[in-house]
Amino acid sequence: MKGKLKTLIGGSIAVLVLSQSIMAVSADSKNRNTDAGKWMSGEYHVHTIQSNDVTEPFMKLENILNAAFREDINQFPAETVVNLTYGKPHDFIMLADHLRNSPRDPDGHDKPTARWEAIQDQQAKIEKLQAAGKYTEKLIYPGFEWDMMGLDHASVAILDSKNDTVPIDAIRQFEWLYSYDTTKDRFKSNEAEQWGEKPTKNELKSDKNKTFEAIAWLRDNYPDSFVLPNHPSRHNGGGDVVTIEDLRKMNDIAPEIVFGMEGMPGNQMAASYNRSELSDIYGGADVMVAKVGGMWDAMLGEGRHFWNFTNSDFHFKVSTNRKYSSGYWPSEYSRNYTWVEGDAFKDVVDGLRSGKSFSVNGDLINALDFKVSGKKQEAEMGEDLQVSKGDQTTITIRFRSPEYNNYAPITAHETSVTNKVKVDHIDLISGEVTGKVDESQYASNITNDTTKVVKRFTQKDWGKPDKDGYYTLSYKVKADTDRYYRLRGTNLGTNVEGYMSIGEPIKDQSFDYDGTPTPEENEARFNNINDRNYTSMWFYSNPIFVDVIGKNASK
Repeated sequence: MKGKLKTLIGGSIAVLVLSQSIMAVSADSKNRNTDAGKWMSGEYHVHTIQSNDVTEPFMKLENILNAAFREDINQFPAETVVNLTYGKPHDFIMLADHLRNSPRDPDGHDKPTARWEAIQDQQAKIEKLQAAGKYTEKLIYPGFEWDMMGLDHASVAILDSKNDTVPIDAIRQFEWLYSYDTTKDRFKSNEAEQWGEKPTKNELKSDKNKTFEAIAWLRDNYPDSFVLPNHPSRHNGGGDVVTIEDLRKMNDIAPEIVFGMEGMPGNQMAASYNRSELSDIYGGADVMVAKVGGMWDAMLGEGRHFWNFTNSDFHFKVSTNRKYSSGYWPSEYSRNYTWVEGDAFKDVVDGLRSGKSFSVNGDLINALDFKVSGKKQEAEMGEDLQVSKGDQTTITIRFRSPEYNNYAPITAHETSVTNKVKVDHIDLISGEVTGKVDESQYASNITNDTTKVVKRFTQKDWGKPDKDGYYTLSYKVKADTDRYYRLRGTNLGTNVEGYMSIGEPIKDQSFDYDGTPTPEENEARFNNINDRNYTSMWFYSNPIFVDVIGKNASK
């Protein structure tokens, strides 16, 4: 794939590899084919019973994987409220239990450990399930959700650049140094002798510089890894908020490790605040992504190759006691489509890092081909096209939608929502790339005022599908200055009360209660949240950059 990013070669230190280091579960990584590429769907932020904030017995590891890969779902207990009738199974998944004290084993039995040891148990369970014939050719990796110091959460995968083993000793060292909620008594060896005394919670928790130090540690020792902030605007107006300044600094430290964010957060059935427990969320997208000319556009306007992703952030859907709701099962509502060249999890990470990826809620689309061409060259998502000022460029969009998605009422009620899928319009968004801002402006430069919806496509533009079910759009524009193009699409019209105003999504409505809801009110709330999510469905592409070389151009 043109423009595929190369792995940074960081510094290295001698790192002991424990004898219990284990192989990453992958599809025959010994015979990796790096020439062939294919679209794969999946996610990198899902929890299991081994997270300390997950207590439902049905959250055992096997059920999570069964949902993601659509195996044995007819055996799920009724209280799981799972609906996986439509859409395809995931191709890859990364487990992201909290980097904290782990209370249970993969089957939900009490077993207090640190996360690094819990990951060993996860791997042993996965290998046992695969040996029994499950999850053939599926890619599964044990990452974790990290409580960043002075900030909110991030999904982390630590990968060894030398082989496909899961580097348990690296996870153990990272947890020792940079987890303030894993207690010292969960470590069983000579950690202090190897890595110094474990910092206390008070020393770590509020020290943002320790977050930057940890990212630099990964860059220097495990440069194939990633750190992708989750639900960045969740704490807007409060402590541990992730700002655009923080994202810029992390991206500066390690641009091939911190190369994106969860801009379409999971946990979409949550009642607190609005969708995904965020107050600043619009049509299921974080305000950083949803606002045209906002913070994501400001970063793209610097020329940063910084991408948007989605996940389920799954903890449970509806609690067994019918008091709470949280999110959708993996592969039920949200998914990333990523172009992957190879058949190991490292190849998935390379695909995510490349930017050739798009994110979808509610299975609004299930295929997207987005290109910009000019001067007999073309670029795809995540890539750069070089042209001269005044050259004609052609933007081509091909997409496909399924007929149905997984909408189903939580309980029987009157509703106009159905599981039929139809795209109403697609916006082509473009902003100018003016170069990296000075660090003194990292906090204050939060918009890109050049960003606009340059073209809105509707059904009259894409007409009928071809024999493969694809709709095709084409748009020609002369190259004027360095810029990027990105897409978003929705099933909503441009003005829909409570959802859209003049073509822009408005804040998602909260269905939380001030007091304690009755059982009937709880059931109504679950249905209201679920109906809202399937009423307002979106997809977002990653951008394509057009670099203009010529007189009066910015390069």
